[in-house]
Amino acid sequence: MGDDEPRPTKHAGANRFVWNLRGRDATKLPDNKGRGGTLEALAAPRVPPGAYEVRLSVNGRTLTQPIAIVKDPRVQATDDDLREQYAWAARSHALLTRVHDAVLTLRDVRAQAEAWASRVPAPRVKDAAGAIVRTLSSIESELIQVRADDPRMFPSKLNTRIATMVGLIEYSDAAPTRALRELYESLAQRIEAELAKLDRCLTADVAAFNGLFFDEGVAAITATPHD
Repeated sequence: MGDDEPRPTKHAGANRFVWNLRGRDATKLPDNKGRGGTLEALAAPRVPPGAYEVRLSVNGRTLTQPIAIVKDPRVQATDDDLREQYAWAARSHALLTRVHDAVLTLRDVRAQAEAWASRVPAPRVKDAAGAIVRTLSSIESELIQVRADDPRMFPSKLNTRIATMVGLIEYSDAAPTRALRELYESLAQRIEAELAKLDRCLTADVAAFNGLFFDEGVAAITATPHD
């Protein structure tokens, strides 16, 4: 997470930190359009009942304390049901993080291609850079909504749909239904297809573009992973 990560206070004396039973938020996209980037959509799923450990490191010294999360006695689901629920929700959340990390990488590479196209007059450079920009923009438009700030104006994209899976899976205290599992698999397949396109662009297309500058001994575009 970034600067918004909740942290315990460090004042002299007693300090208190309330854990919301969730892990780290998914990667946040700056200026994200559509609901998939809102804070509630980035939240990780609640952890299931089980044994956990609190670790505090101060001035080179580490203190640990075991804790236990127990099921609400009113909940009829078994611990195994809740662990299965968490596993599917965590899978959805991790996929959302991959999507947003991929978009950050995509935007970085696209900005570099756009910069080369604007400052190099050679037609072959402009054409190759333009092709990369079009490919990356097409992938981005499938992964996230780029057309409007108001999510009601245009359909949800893959990041919003996979983010919504966390809430749908957590909606009831039970293992996810077959319909929810099938929905996840369908969304995951579509996302993996777009990520595969991105990988091909970053390896093949960018390498070919950099080959135009081979005589100069310069890597024109570098893809920096975001995670």
